[in-house]
Amino acid sequence: MNITINGENLDFSLENESTAGEVADGVAGWLEKTGMIIGGISLDGKAALLADELWRKTPIETIGSMDFEALSYREGVARRLETARDYFILLKESAEAGNIDALSELSKSYVDLNHIMPSLLDEKGRPALVPLMEERLAEAGFPLEAKGETDLTAIAAEATNLAVVLDARWKEAADPEKEAASASAALLALSGSLEDVAVLLQTGKDKRAMDTIIRLTELLQALMRSLKWINYDESVEKIIEDFAGILSELEEALKAGDTILIGDLMEYEIKPRLEELPDRLHKGKAAT
Repeated sequence: MNITINGENLDFSLENESTAGEVADGVAGWLEKTGMIIGGISLDGKAALLADELWRKTPIETIGSMDFEALSYREGVARRLETARDYFILLKESAEAGNIDALSELSKSYVDLNHIMPSLLDEKGRPALVPLMEERLAEAGFPLEAKGETDLTAIAAEATNLAVVLDARWKEAADPEKEAASASAALLALSGSLEDVAVLLQTGKDKRAMDTIIRLTELLQALMRSLKWINYDESVEKIIEDFAGILSELEEALKAGDTILIGDLMEYEIKPRLEELPDRLHKGKAAT
């Protein structure tokens, strides 16, 4: 059997592998050592779906060639995020059109997609979005094998929300420098309103205060996710660590209802860092 990676012959010696899946696992392990992952597989010129278990059972003696596409880890994650986003766009469109046949087909691949969603959204440690997705779709009767009535409007609404989230994450992985710059600019614009948060909380204007806090948190998380994909220097790693620590402190202050600490964090910890952020990112990039 001939094995290629990105069109180049691979000097890969079969040992105890007897199926296509075992060969793929061996190649995946070899690629991992070089910081790459499998982006696609073809058996005798026919593309195989990575999530499909059927091709993995194919005996190697019946295969003439296996062709692997290798991607960097970032490229691989970006592609999977794009695929997941397109899945939920199709789910939305199918639900809005009342296309039960399409929804039935989408139901078949939902389990496989749901399995990789926590890693795609980096929710392995503290899952939040994925359990909520499962709950809301199950309540709406999706996948269709679930018991109960099917609420197509609710399915479309949840699919829309997920497509928006996945599209944002895809952009962060596909063009992290652009997304980091965008988040940085938005944070700088937001910094001027941070001093007002404590006053708003103390005067009963909780919704306005929480809107600012939520926006701040979303932008900081987007910034940190984007920066992780970029080969900046150690000073930018420090930025990520700083903001992660501050977000943790802010979360604890919110849980405790400590408006004084929230105000101090906003005015004396977060705001100065946001004002310095563009310059610090520029220096970190210039150092690479």
